[in-house]
Amino acid sequence: MRMTKTLAMLLTAGIFCAGTATLISSALLVLFWGIPGRAFAHWYQIPQGIVMMCLYTFMPAGAFGFLCGVLGSLYLVLRARRITSKVQMLVESAVVGALLSALFPQFGLVMRWGTTDWLDRKSIIFCVAVGCPVSVLYAAIFRKVPALTDTIAASHRLNRS
Repeated sequence: MRMTKTLAMLLTAGIFCAGTATLISSALLVLFWGIPGRAFAHWYQIPQGIVMMCLYTFMPAGAFGFLCGVLGSLYLVLRARRITSKVQMLVESAVVGALLSALFPQFGLVMRWGTTDWLDRKSIIFCVAVGCPVSVLYAAIFRKVPALTDTIAASHRLNRS
């Protein structure tokens, strides 16, 4: 039963991170390239542009976001006994999210998605700008997930005795 809860939590984390990474990367692409490039005639076209960009970013950002969501959530589950506060969980989640998202250019090369332009500094900064908020949002929203909070509470009981 406990393993089923943990597996469900890992898959939920993967799905959440895939969707959130897709949305945040689309919004950043529109913000940094669409608006300065005058791709929109009116401000109300920006949400439509973000939705259109989601269609293009779903495969790379969604696939890698799912993978990072599962790995990051697994890290939090394994580390739950040592996490003493919600702030520590947010900080550790942000650090793990930044480190995992910095691996996206290498993931793109392995999957053969484009050229080696992904290995420059700006690309890595963009990837971290997507991954870090996704991981913090996950930790902030799902900090009350029973599988994670039960593990943290059990570890606190063990530490006190």
